[in-house]
Amino acid sequence: MPACRQPVPKRQRGFSLLEAIVALVILAGACMALFAWINTSLTQLQRAELYIDAGPAIESAMQYLKTVDLARRPTGTFESGTISVDWRASALEADSTRSPEYGGSNFLLSLYAVSLTARSTTRSLPPLYTRIVNYRLKPGLPDPTDGL
Repeated sequence: MPACRQPVPKRQRGFSLLEAIVALVILAGACMALFAWINTSLTQLQRAELYIDAGPAIESAMQYLKTVDLARRPTGTFESGTISVDWRASALEADSTRSPEYGGSNFLLSLYAVSLTARSTTRSLPPLYTRIVNYRLKPGLPDPTDGL
């Protein structure tokens, strides 16, 4: 004899409206967290791309700054393709030289704290801080490049 099915009471069929709303709220919260994570990942990817592009430009700017007299030009901009590197230098120790009892020197040495900020047309990176030693010929000495 087949088992007789008992009818399900009307109150217990399917989800109630309250259960459906709770499920949708949980789903919406999970989707918001997922989209926030994706947005953060895309932002970090864009920043990483700028770091990759700015790395050679920053290195070139640092090499260039070794040739610049930072006492006369403490700020400026170095252009490299689509990346601009702004620099700001401040003297930590200016115009030091060896004393005559140690043989003297024809050069004045200065130590500068330099801030480099790389930027593209749309974004900017946090500043990079470094130190650069600058040297120049003492005043009154003949310039060795005059005869060239």
